[in-house]
Formats: sequence, structure tokens, C-alpha cells
Amino acid sequence: MSRKFSDFMKEVEEETRLEGPEAVAEAELLQAHFRLATELILLRRRRKLTQRQVSVLSGIQQSEISRIEAGGGNPTLATMNVLVRALGAELRLAPNASVRRAAAVRSVARVTQPAR
Repeated sequence: MSRKFSDFMKEVEEETRLEGPEAVAEAELLQAHFRLATELILLRRRRKLTQRQVSVLSGIQQSEISRIEAGGGNPTLATMNVLVRALGAELRLAPNASVRRAAAVRSVARVTQPAR
């Protein structure tokens, strides 16, 4: 019997939640780390560049770019800024989905509250 990856991930998320807030925080940090690596890879591929070409453009060693893309590096903000600028992009902070959902729920709650 085969399982869908999404079902597996739901199980992992549930197990993490049951382990408590510390496990959830650790999992969220890990997700952010790999999300950053994934975004860098996608950006580089959209520009049809190799890691070596990004290295030349950014001045950052190809081996460091490889580590970052593999999720094994721990780049500084300065390093990431140099990399994304070399790829014609910029770093930005954006609220995550749970923050957007919570804001939407608060907005709906304010609108639907009866006047006092």
C-alpha cells in the first residue's frame, strides 16, 4: 500500500504538535531553513544559471552556494542578500499563512460583532 507524501507530512506535523511547543518551534525553524534553500534554487533556475555562474556574479564560493541550497549551510543575512541581488531579486519579510489567516479571522470577527 502506498501513501501520499502529503498524508505522511500531515502525520509528521501531528506527531510534532503532540510533542509540544518546543518540538513545534524546532520544526518551524527547520521548515524556514529549507524554504529559504528552495527559494534560492528556484530563483537561480528561473534565471537559468549554474551555481558556478552565481558564484562569479556574487563573489560567494560555489561550495558555499551548494551548502546553502542543500540546506546544510547557515548563511548570514549579508550572504543571502549578496546572493539574491546577484540573481536580480531582493530579500523581503512576509507574514506566513497562519498570520494571514489569523488576521483575516480577526477582521471578520470585528465586522460581525454586534454594535454595543
